[in-house]
Amino acid sequence: MKPTPREWGPSGGGGIPEEMLAFLKAHLGDQRPAGAVVLGSGLGPLLDHWNPEPIVDTAQIPGYPRSGVPGHAGKVAVASWGGTCGLVFQGRVHFYEGYSRSQVTLAVRLAAALGARWVLLTNASGSVDPLVAPGTIVVVDDHFRLFIGGRASRGAAPGTRLTGSPYHPGRSEEAFAMLGREGLRVQRGILFGGLGPSYETAAEVEMIRRAGATVACMSTVIEAEEAARAGLEVVGISMVTNLATGLAQGRLDHEEVIAAARQIAPAFARAIDRLVRGWAGDQRPG
Repeated sequence: MKPTPREWGPSGGGGIPEEMLAFLKAHLGDQRPAGAVVLGSGLGPLLDHWNPEPIVDTAQIPGYPRSGVPGHAGKVAVASWGGTCGLVFQGRVHFYEGYSRSQVTLAVRLAAALGARWVLLTNASGSVDPLVAPGTIVVVDDHFRLFIGGRASRGAAPGTRLTGSPYHPGRSEEAFAMLGREGLRVQRGILFGGLGPSYETAAEVEMIRRAGATVACMSTVIEAEEAARAGLEVVGISMVTNLATGLAQGRLDHEEVIAAARQIAPAFARAIDRLVRGWAGDQRPG
């Protein structure tokens, strides 16, 4: 059963400050976003595909956290998808930057509070399976995490308890089909989420591979859980930019991850554009 949206604080809208909601509502005008897209490392240029207006730097949004990580520009845009609109978050903030759970999940909670029905979470990931090569797109069926420490759990919104995977099976299948039609190398898989900022060691990679992971990242999983609890239909897509430690030659480098993401981005952007335009116009029951 899909979780239903709820209000988590006296300010309403997931405990989000009223001034933040008011700021974004002013940019939306009378429009209600059909959905939202969160663009991960190196995927920010996909925003240009939609010629969005307006584009707001997160520094202008009262109380919004700023990312200092390369490849995460820190912008929020209203994109036009046919006869409706959507929110696009260019970049995200991470636990390893010192942010709390409520800050890490702010984008998806904002999307839910502003009326979105679905969210597409993207990330750049490392493959922990030697058969899943860089350039592969993995549609996430499920995830697991080994967050040691309190920040990943402190601040979780009270209310709906998730049972099972937070990822929406119908929309995930549609994403898989669309990516394949664009000629991309695509498969289904399991996402491992770590805290970062360090890449996994070779021993950790072997452990999480044996546990069933296909790819690993430093984001997404807590966002997916909180989004599903807010009533959003969640799709996760991982762009494999590198083989994980122990499977690749040499040391991993974040700049190389960003460069690899940009190489795949044009075809990926076409597929995502067609996908979200279709979702924006659909009339399926909520």
